[in-house]
Amino acid sequence: MSIRTALPRMLRTAAWVRRRQRVKIVAAPVKVNLGSGIHVAPGWINVDGGVHAMCSRWPRHLLRLLYRHSDCRRTLSQADYLRILRHEHFVHHALEYGVPFAADTVDFIYTSHMLEHLFKRDAAILLRDARRVLKSGGQIRVAVPDLAYALRLYRQGSKEEAMSFFFSTGSAGYLDQHHYMYDFDLLQRLLEEAGFTRVRLCAFQTGECPDLQVLDNRPEETLFVEATK
Repeated sequence: MSIRTALPRMLRTAAWVRRRQRVKIVAAPVKVNLGSGIHVAPGWINVDGGVHAMCSRWPRHLLRLLYRHSDCRRTLSQADYLRILRHEHFVHHALEYGVPFAADTVDFIYTSHMLEHLFKRDAAILLRDARRVLKSGGQIRVAVPDLAYALRLYRQGSKEEAMSFFFSTGSAGYLDQHHYMYDFDLLQRLLEEAGFTRVRLCAFQTGECPDLQVLDNRPEETLFVEATK
């Protein structure tokens, strides 16, 4: 069995085993990146259901093997890949099981280009659980592909690029495709229904959430919104 064949089964099994885990808080402020992938900032707890989070504590020789089979080769050197996985705080957890923290323990939540991969009902459940773990006055920043931007591309004649926001061009990309899309009004309504207040539109790398110069990316296509518990 190849590593590409074995890893999906390992991910599902590990996520199920850890489905009721609660992350121990060791320092404040508590900053949590949900669905982080490997795009992370120092000092954050990076919660992700993917292979990199699952394998972050593996020995270096196994991480080098994983790197050789990873798309991360396109954007990261092997040295940077190893440094991020070995020195940053990753928690392997499938967000379908909720946010793995006790209530009222987190100061900031950041999530980028993750919510659109959930069906709207599941996104609403996740946001309610994110609010549960935030302290009173805690902040959440949600970055998603901007529906208004995709529609603008379509009207301007960039139809193939616009359609890529909604549909996969092949079966290999199915799991990476979007299950819902948001403009500001739709995302504001979802956050308010989850119990958040002071929902506001933010600019790229601007807001109350810390470390945005590292975390924010893809400014042209992204909608950035913050809200308060």
